[in-house]
Amino acid sequence: MVDQSQNVYQDIKALQSSLLVLRQKIKYLVHNEKILGRNILVLNKKIASANTSDSQGSFASNEKIEEIFKKMKDIENRMKGIESSLEMFSKRYARAEDLKEMKYVIDNINPLEYTTIEQVKKLIKEEMQK
Repeated sequence: MVDQSQNVYQDIKALQSSLLVLRQKIKYLVHNEKILGRNILVLNKKIASANTSDSQGSFASNEKIEEIFKKMKDIENRMKGIESSLEMFSKRYARAEDLKEMKYVIDNINPLEYTTIEQVKKLIKEEMQK
């Protein structure tokens, strides 16, 4: 009986500490919510004052944005050209690994030491004549 009551007491104590942690988290959430609300109000005021203060300034900024978009399109077109050139080069020319493999094969097999079919036929004819 004493063990059961002690287990219940420990469970209650664990629940109390969990509740305390939850209370603190809720307190921080409420605090952060208040700060975010204030920040949003300040930003809204700044945006409203920026929109009403200078209509020509916003027109100039729109022109700048359009100019930036044009430059981005130009850069994008150049990048596509470069990518297609690189793709063409990668298809047309051998890679370094391919060249290393070919060098290894040539060094180990040495095809210059092999005879051609014509040379073999000639040797066979010469041997048959003897």
